[in-house]
Amino acid sequence: MDLIVNGILFGVFLSLLFGPAFFVLIETSIKKGFKSAMFLDIGILISDAVYLLASLFIAEKINYWLYSISYIKYIAGSIFIIIGTFSIIKNYISLNKIPKEREIKEINTSSENIIIYPFQLIAKGFGINAINPGVLLFWIAACTYATKELHIQGTGLLYYFGITILTLFCVDLLKIYYSSKLKKYLKPHNLCYIGMAVGAALFFFGIAIYFKEINIVNEI
Repeated sequence: MDLIVNGILFGVFLSLLFGPAFFVLIETSIKKGFKSAMFLDIGILISDAVYLLASLFIAEKINYWLYSISYIKYIAGSIFIIIGTFSIIKNYISLNKIPKEREIKEINTSSENIIIYPFQLIAKGFGINAINPGVLLFWIAACTYATKELHIQGTGLLYYFGITILTLFCVDLLKIYYSSKLKKYLKPHNLCYIGMAVGAALFFFGIAIYFKEINIVNEI
Protein backbone atom coordinates (compact mmCIF):
# COMPACT_ATOMS: atom_id res chain seq x y z
CA MET A 1 0.00 0.00 0.00
CA ASP A 2 2.89 2.38 0.77
CA LEU A 3 4.33 1.67 -2.66
CA ILE A 4 1.01 2.55 -4.34
CA VAL A 5 0.54 5.73 -2.30
CA ASN A 6 4.11 6.90 -2.93
CA GLY A 7 3.75 6.17 -6.64
CA ILE A 8 0.51 8.19 -6.87
CA LEU A 9 1.97 11.11 -4.92
CA PHE A 10 5.07 11.16 -7.10
CA GLY A 11 2.92 11.08 -10.23
CA VAL A 12 0.87 14.05 -8.99
CA PHE A 13 4.10 15.89 -8.18
CA LEU A 14 5.44 15.29 -11.70
CA SER A 15 2.21 16.59 -13.22
CA LEU A 16 2.79 19.94 -11.49
CA LEU A 17 6.24 20.49 -13.00
CA PHE A 18 6.55 23.12 -15.74
CA GLY A 19 8.88 21.99 -18.51
CA PRO A 20 8.94 22.45 -22.30
CA ALA A 21 6.64 19.47 -22.82
CA PHE A 22 4.05 20.96 -20.46
CA PHE A 23 3.70 24.17 -22.48
CA VAL A 24 3.52 22.34 -25.82
CA LEU A 25 0.91 19.97 -24.37
CA ILE A 26 -1.33 22.80 -23.15
CA GLU A 27 -0.94 24.70 -26.43
CA THR A 28 -1.90 21.60 -28.41
CA SER A 29 -4.97 20.95 -26.27
CA ILE A 30 -6.17 24.53 -26.73
CA LYS A 31 -5.45 24.79 -30.45
CA LYS A 32 -6.10 21.25 -31.68
CA GLY A 33 -8.33 19.70 -29.06
CA PHE A 34 -8.34 16.88 -26.53
CA LYS A 35 -7.52 13.95 -28.85
CA SER A 36 -4.48 15.60 -30.41
CA ALA A 37 -3.09 16.52 -27.00
CA MET A 38 -3.76 12.99 -25.71
CA PHE A 39 -1.63 11.43 -28.48
CA LEU A 40 1.07 14.04 -27.85
CA ASP A 41 1.04 13.14 -24.16
CA ILE A 42 1.36 9.43 -25.00
CA GLY A 43 4.56 10.25 -26.88
CA ILE A 44 5.86 12.26 -23.93
CA LEU A 45 5.15 9.42 -21.51
CA ILE A 46 6.75 6.85 -23.83
CA SER A 47 9.97 8.86 -23.79
CA ASP A 48 9.70 9.09 -20.00
CA ALA A 49 9.32 5.31 -19.82
CA VAL A 50 12.35 4.78 -22.09
CA TYR A 51 14.49 7.11 -19.99
CA LEU A 52 13.20 5.48 -16.83
CA LEU A 53 14.20 2.00 -17.99
CA ALA A 54 17.59 3.32 -19.09
CA SER A 55 18.03 4.94 -15.67
CA LEU A 56 17.18 1.70 -13.89
CA PHE A 57 19.70 -0.43 -15.75
CA ILE A 58 22.52 1.79 -17.05
CA ALA A 59 22.28 4.98 -14.97
CA GLU A 60 26.00 5.10 -14.19
CA LYS A 61 27.04 4.81 -17.84
CA ILE A 62 24.46 7.38 -18.95
CA ASN A 63 25.60 9.83 -16.30
CA TYR A 64 29.23 9.43 -17.40
CA TRP A 65 28.23 9.83 -21.05
CA LEU A 66 26.31 13.06 -20.36
CA TYR A 67 29.15 14.43 -18.24
CA SER A 68 31.95 13.56 -20.66
CA ILE A 69 30.19 14.77 -23.83
CA SER A 70 29.46 18.35 -22.79
CA TYR A 71 28.21 19.54 -26.18
CA ILE A 72 25.03 17.43 -25.82
CA LYS A 73 23.36 20.18 -23.82
CA TYR A 74 24.23 22.74 -26.49
CA ILE A 75 22.65 20.58 -29.20
CA ALA A 76 19.49 20.10 -27.12
CA GLY A 77 19.37 23.79 -26.20
CA SER A 78 19.76 24.83 -29.84
CA ILE A 79 16.90 22.56 -30.89
CA PHE A 80 14.60 24.17 -28.33
CA ILE A 81 15.68 27.65 -29.41
CA ILE A 82 14.99 26.81 -33.07
CA ILE A 83 11.56 25.32 -32.26
CA GLY A 84 10.70 28.29 -30.05
CA THR A 85 11.80 30.83 -32.64
CA PHE A 86 9.82 29.04 -35.36
CA SER A 87 6.71 29.04 -33.16
CA ILE A 88 7.04 32.76 -32.45
CA ILE A 89 7.52 33.66 -36.12
CA LYS A 90 4.74 31.35 -37.34
CA ASN A 91 2.20 32.70 -34.86
CA TYR A 92 3.30 36.30 -35.45
CA ILE A 93 2.68 35.87 -39.19
CA SER A 94 -0.70 34.25 -38.47
CA LEU A 95 -1.56 37.13 -36.13
CA ASN A 96 -0.99 39.67 -38.90
CA LYS A 97 -3.24 37.69 -41.26
CA ILE A 98 -6.22 37.69 -38.90
CA PRO A 99 -9.10 39.84 -40.22
CA LYS A 100 -10.33 42.85 -38.35
CA GLU A 101 -12.50 42.49 -35.25
CA ARG A 102 -15.81 42.66 -37.11
CA GLU A 103 -14.78 39.71 -39.30
CA ILE A 104 -13.45 37.48 -36.53
CA LYS A 105 -16.91 36.18 -35.61
CA GLU A 106 -17.14 34.50 -39.00
CA ILE A 107 -14.04 32.40 -38.39
CA ASN A 108 -14.63 28.87 -37.16
CA THR A 109 -12.08 28.03 -34.44
CA SER A 110 -13.55 24.62 -33.69
CA SER A 111 -11.11 21.72 -33.42
CA GLU A 112 -13.71 19.24 -34.69
CA ASN A 113 -12.54 19.54 -38.32
CA ILE A 114 -8.82 19.24 -37.51
CA ILE A 115 -7.28 16.11 -39.02
CA ILE A 116 -5.47 14.09 -36.36
CA TYR A 117 -2.32 12.12 -37.17
CA PRO A 118 -1.73 9.93 -34.08
CA PHE A 119 1.73 8.63 -34.97
CA GLN A 120 2.95 12.09 -35.93
CA LEU A 121 1.72 13.53 -32.63
CA ILE A 122 3.20 10.65 -30.63
CA ALA A 123 6.54 11.14 -32.40
CA LYS A 124 6.40 14.89 -31.72
CA GLY A 125 5.70 14.33 -28.02
CA PHE A 126 8.47 11.75 -27.79
CA GLY A 127 10.96 14.04 -29.52
CA ILE A 128 10.20 17.17 -27.51
CA ASN A 129 10.64 15.30 -24.25
CA ALA A 130 13.57 13.16 -25.37
CA ILE A 131 15.81 16.02 -26.54
CA ASN A 132 15.78 17.57 -23.07
CA PRO A 133 18.75 16.12 -21.14
CA GLY A 134 17.18 17.35 -17.92
CA VAL A 135 14.45 14.71 -18.29
CA LEU A 136 16.99 11.88 -18.27
CA LEU A 137 18.84 13.39 -15.34
CA PHE A 138 15.58 13.71 -13.44
CA TRP A 139 14.75 10.02 -13.90
CA ILE A 140 18.26 9.04 -12.80
CA ALA A 141 17.76 11.10 -9.63
CA ALA A 142 14.27 9.62 -9.17
CA CYS A 143 15.63 6.07 -9.42
CA THR A 144 18.40 6.92 -6.97
CA TYR A 145 15.88 8.31 -4.49
CA ALA A 146 13.54 5.32 -4.86
CA THR A 147 16.30 2.79 -4.23
CA LYS A 148 18.31 4.59 -1.55
CA GLU A 149 15.67 6.55 0.35
CA LEU A 150 12.46 4.57 -0.19
CA HIS A 151 14.38 1.25 -0.27
CA ILE A 152 12.41 -0.09 -3.22
CA GLN A 153 14.14 -2.92 -5.05
CA GLY A 154 13.57 -5.38 -7.89
CA THR A 155 10.09 -5.63 -9.35
CA GLY A 156 8.92 -3.13 -6.75
CA LEU A 157 10.60 -0.40 -8.80
CA LEU A 158 8.60 -1.37 -11.88
CA TYR A 159 5.33 -1.29 -9.90
CA TYR A 160 6.27 2.01 -8.24
CA PHE A 161 7.17 3.83 -11.44
CA GLY A 162 4.35 2.13 -13.36
CA ILE A 163 1.88 3.65 -10.90
CA THR A 164 3.73 6.96 -11.16
CA ILE A 165 3.45 7.14 -14.96
CA LEU A 166 -0.18 5.97 -14.91
CA THR A 167 -1.04 8.68 -12.36
CA LEU A 168 0.83 11.25 -14.44
CA PHE A 169 -1.14 10.26 -17.52
CA CYS A 170 -4.49 10.50 -15.70
CA VAL A 171 -3.69 13.97 -14.32
CA ASP A 172 -2.44 15.08 -17.75
CA LEU A 173 -5.75 13.97 -19.28
CA LEU A 174 -7.59 16.21 -16.83
CA LYS A 175 -5.32 19.14 -17.68
CA ILE A 176 -5.69 18.80 -21.43
CA TYR A 177 -9.44 18.18 -21.16
CA TYR A 178 -10.05 21.46 -19.35
CA SER A 179 -7.49 23.28 -21.50
CA SER A 180 -9.27 22.10 -24.66
CA LYS A 181 -12.50 23.64 -23.35
CA LEU A 182 -10.89 27.07 -23.32
CA LYS A 183 -10.83 27.30 -27.10
CA LYS A 184 -14.49 28.22 -27.39
CA TYR A 185 -13.80 31.30 -25.25
CA LEU A 186 -10.71 32.40 -27.19
CA LYS A 187 -10.56 34.49 -30.34
CA PRO A 188 -8.06 33.71 -33.15
CA HIS A 189 -5.61 36.40 -32.02
CA ASN A 190 -5.64 34.94 -28.49
CA LEU A 191 -4.54 31.59 -29.92
CA CYS A 192 -1.68 33.32 -31.74
CA TYR A 193 -0.56 35.00 -28.51
CA ILE A 194 -0.64 31.63 -26.75
CA GLY A 195 1.50 30.13 -29.53
CA MET A 196 4.00 32.99 -29.25
CA ALA A 197 4.11 32.59 -25.46
CA VAL A 198 4.82 28.87 -25.81
CA GLY A 199 7.54 29.66 -28.36
CA ALA A 200 9.09 32.14 -25.94
CA ALA A 201 8.97 29.51 -23.16
CA LEU A 202 10.75 26.96 -25.39
CA PHE A 203 13.34 29.60 -26.33
CA PHE A 204 13.91 30.30 -22.63
CA PHE A 205 14.32 26.59 -21.83
CA GLY A 206 16.84 26.31 -24.67
CA ILE A 207 18.93 29.12 -23.17
CA ALA A 208 18.58 27.59 -19.69
CA ILE A 209 19.88 24.23 -20.94
CA TYR A 210 23.08 25.95 -22.13
CA PHE A 211 23.89 26.85 -18.53
CA LYS A 212 22.64 23.59 -17.01
CA GLU A 213 25.12 21.32 -15.26
CA ILE A 214 24.33 17.84 -16.55
CA ASN A 215 26.04 15.80 -13.89
CA ILE A 216 24.67 13.72 -11.03
CA VAL A 217 27.23 12.33 -8.61
CA ASN A 218 24.91 9.79 -7.02
CA GLU A 219 24.74 6.32 -8.48
CA ILE A 220 22.00 3.74 -8.20
